Amino acid sequence: MKKLLSLSLIMFSCLSLSAQDLIVRKNPKAEINCKIVEIGEDLVYYSAQLGGEERRFSIDKNNIVYIKFANGEVLKMEDSMFGQNHYQDNTNNAIKFNFLAPFMGFSEFDYERSIKPGQSWTAGLGIIGLGFKTISVDAIGLSISGGYRFYRSPDYYLRNMKYAHLLKGSYVMPKIKFSLINAELEYYQYDYYNNYYGNNVREDKNIATLNLMITGGKQWVFANRFLIDLNVGIGYSFSNIDEDSYDYYELGLIYGAGTHFTYSSSLKIGYLFHDKKQPKTVIPQ
Repeated sequence: MKKLLSLSLIMFSCLSLSAQDLIVRKNPKAEINCKIVEIGEDLVYYSAQLGGEERRFSIDKNNIVYIKFANGEVLKMEDSMFGQNHYQDNTNNAIKFNFLAPFMGFSEFDYERSIKPGQSWTAGLGIIGLGFKTISVDAIGLSISGGYRFYRSPDYYLRNMKYAHLLKGSYVMPKIKFSLINAELEYYQYDYYNNYYGNNVREDKNIATLNLMITGGKQWVFANRFLIDLNVGIGYSFSNIDEDSYDYYELGLIYGAGTHFTYSSSLKIGYLFHDKKQPKTVIPQ
């Protein structure tokens, strides 16, 4: 009977030792068999055998992939800066208007959507001719654009650091833009010796342009509803217009037609909104 009791105690002790919690660490990668003592706001405290004694340690929650408890339950950890759940109160969609575009003879509208903290995609629509006539070229047309934004992360991380807003901060964005334009261009006439002799001819031209650009800028968010987006960009331009035959200067300056180099700048204002209506928080009286 005593032998059976001793054997039972030994088996129970072995089971107790084997039934431990498990921490899967990010850097350096490791699995830590331990006993979870406490899960705090920033740190997880655990105890483990070291040097023949049970000692207490702590680990940053941002350095944990997940915790598997002795009963089989798994708790996944989210990074305080890049975890989606830390930004549930942030508006993640924006509709923008290029505030200065009408002064250049067109109007431009953009939509931006956050994919995850630090990254978003954008789509744009331009209506050429919908604006004030400030250049000599008469042009109408449409443009569509798309881009992928990478918002700047800090040079170093502090514990519990996160973005002030999903769509706020400095960014860089690869961008592609396609335009179809109908413009009345002026053809300059030259003699055999390449001397200009007047009698310019105006001709309608259907123009297609493709711009591949890198843009950079900064976006400010106010009260989770209003934004200001300031950016500049440079890139390559491809079009079906012959730069040696047409007065492309003003057209190329704005729409990137007739030249292989293009640049852009814009000041946009916008309205931010959630995917769906957020539930109201009820405070008990």
